[in-house]
Amino acid sequence: MKLLGVVLAGGESRRFGSDKARALLGGVALADHARATLAPFVAEVALSGAEGIADCPAPGLGPLGGICGALRYAEARGFAAVLTIGCDTPFVPAEVLARLAAAPGAAFVADTPIIGCWPAGLGDALAARLRADPDRSMRAWCAAIGAVRVDAPEIANINRPEDLAALARA
Repeated sequence: MKLLGVVLAGGESRRFGSDKARALLGGVALADHARATLAPFVAEVALSGAEGIADCPAPGLGPLGGICGALRYAEARGFAAVLTIGCDTPFVPAEVLARLAAAPGAAFVADTPIIGCWPAGLGDALAARLRADPDRSMRAWCAAIGAVRVDAPEIANINRPEDLAALARA
């Protein structure tokens, strides 16, 4: 199955105070750490957000807008599914990504639902949902499409500068 890896990097980084995707950890941007994490599992890695794949159907819809844009991009280029992680969750364990990639349909990490694998054919349905339903909850969308929940160990999520500093120390 041909997978597209997408680093979700379209957020406003309000709690962080600056663009998280460009924040450095060990001299490397968080988005680049995330790309490297995805690379072994996918045929290609792309970035969503301002500098990459455009959100769909419009900007400002949160992670679901980024995933929707990625699904449409993937389907138009012949990818079967999209494996997503956030730029602020750059170190997802390999075994978790392998389980997501092997899932027969949509699957997501229980505690961090932006980490998931989504069949490319879901793009139109997600776009319609985003136009019609004000609920932008990842968990609600996962429930609506019957996505499989994958349990995983705690995954570092960088929301504030102090989270980045703690990860750098670890």
